[in-house]
Amino acid sequence: MAKPPPEVQAQIAALPRNDPSRGPDLLHVTLISLYDLHHVPPEWLPATIAALDSFAAPPFPLRFDRIENRKAVTLRTREPLAEARAFQKALVNHLLREKAPIMDGTTPEPHITINYRGDRLGSQTLNAPKLPPIGWTVDEIILTESIVGKTTHVEHGRWSLRADAA
Repeated sequence: MAKPPPEVQAQIAALPRNDPSRGPDLLHVTLISLYDLHHVPPEWLPATIAALDSFAAPPFPLRFDRIENRKAVTLRTREPLAEARAFQKALVNHLLREKAPIMDGTTPEPHITINYRGDRLGSQTLNAPKLPPIGWTVDEIILTESIVGKTTHVEHGRWSLRADAA
């Protein structure tokens, strides 16, 4: 996952459609969904960590200019997010080359869920001055286990992205 920095977390938390019962520290963009740790052999996690230890990629920008209500309320963009999608592709290719386990291996369209319940308010464009677009440069990825139904993330490692990795 990629987590927004604290100042961006604060921007998102201040959005009227954000669920205030979830802490801003839970805000994230899922870059790849790998597997459910409870249903895989115990050696999969260390194998994934080892593969990520040799991954190199440059930082990339994320910018969201819309709030959309699908099954949940999410921050999204009309932009193609080409650099983020290229990052996801490079990550998948690296994990495959390293023979890391990626049972699911899906790369969802980058977005941030701000309310898991949905609010039926439809789509809303973020534009200045009331609701400016929200974004940051992703310079670190985090391997995180999301405990479904527990509003909990367990961090299993962090890796810095480097400009010289281009």
